[in-house]
Amino acid sequence: MADLSTANTFSGPTIAGPSDDKPAVLIVGGLGYIGRFLALYIHRNNLASEVRLVDKVLPQLARLPPEFAEACSEDKFMQADASKETSLGRMFTLASGRHFSYVFNCGGETRYSQEPSIYALRATALTTNLATHIAKIRPSPNFIEFSTGIVYKSPNSSTISSGGCTETAQLRPWLKISRAKLQAEEALERLAREQGLKYVCLRLAHVYGEYDVGFLARGLCLARVYQELNKELKWLWSKELRINTVHVLDVCSAAWKAADWCSRNPPTEQSNMADRAFNIVDNGDTKQETLATIVSNIFNIRTGFQGSFISSFAKMNLDSVVDDVNDDVLQPWAEMMKKAGIDHGQGSPLSPFMEKELLKDSNLCLNARKAKDVLGWIIERERLTEERLREIIASYERVRWWP
Repeated sequence: MADLSTANTFSGPTIAGPSDDKPAVLIVGGLGYIGRFLALYIHRNNLASEVRLVDKVLPQLARLPPEFAEACSEDKFMQADASKETSLGRMFTLASGRHFSYVFNCGGETRYSQEPSIYALRATALTTNLATHIAKIRPSPNFIEFSTGIVYKSPNSSTISSGGCTETAQLRPWLKISRAKLQAEEALERLAREQGLKYVCLRLAHVYGEYDVGFLARGLCLARVYQELNKELKWLWSKELRINTVHVLDVCSAAWKAADWCSRNPPTEQSNMADRAFNIVDNGDTKQETLATIVSNIFNIRTGFQGSFISSFAKMNLDSVVDDVNDDVLQPWAEMMKKAGIDHGQGSPLSPFMEKELLKDSNLCLNARKAKDVLGWIIERERLTEERLREIIASYERVRWWP
């Protein structure tokens, strides 16, 4: 099998000059999915004088594939819980005496269907505590917050046809995690007005890439089970439902562009939350039909969409529908993993388990024009393709996550 490691997939400008001229960087949630790729992006492109990764999880337990070993090495790592104020002082103290120029917040709860109190602590409080501490530091670092595009009201057909939600679209989060993220954004804006916090928010589409364990990973696992069972995979709602996407490597390049922009554009008395937010999404306008077609080609299975009657029933009885789906797929998945000799649960983080919140009849449709025009962001992976999903599966196979 060809080597599809990320070692050869990074691109971007290498900053010349002595290392001291480059920014010192702190990545909170540095061993999480986006955090580790951001660390690797910075490492490959020699962008920073110093990098510190902060995470609650130890590197030995983080399932880091081999290509992350140097970028996420233990000498760069600090174990700490950034949601606790008692951790913040040592997180921001460097032996070199330097100050962090950029702080990227990739941390927080990423699981769906958790209690609101979990998101309040691990999303809202995490961001607020970090930003409050940063606002007191002199010189003050630039704060880059990773938020979500699910903070917008689900757009109607007119908004979709005009290119999707812009940063000034109506805010109406439709998941518990996105409500907490919006509260975090509101806290950042208050700190910007009251204390001059320099920040930007990146509102992300569904992020995917090699070693993905998020939204698209569930769909791949589900398709693999239906392939094994030789059954047709039918999707709820319509083929036109938007599930916009962005590749994790493009997220990293956008984050670096945003950090540079933030350093040159402090907030003013007239600036507001929309001014300092950027939608990060590819050009493909991914919808359910896109994913269904690619999955059908990869797994050689029939795919389709439930009729309006069944979808209407599901909307009123979503809990029981989700339970039925999980009953059908979890046991076959466990048997497939066992047959492949993979330690399900410990060796592999993948699962076809579907959660109610993943099956919302709401459009995630974003417009990235502002990020392109203002940040100068260039999207290298234009759209979700069969090749990209095959790369993800190949990455699973390299680390023995895939049956």
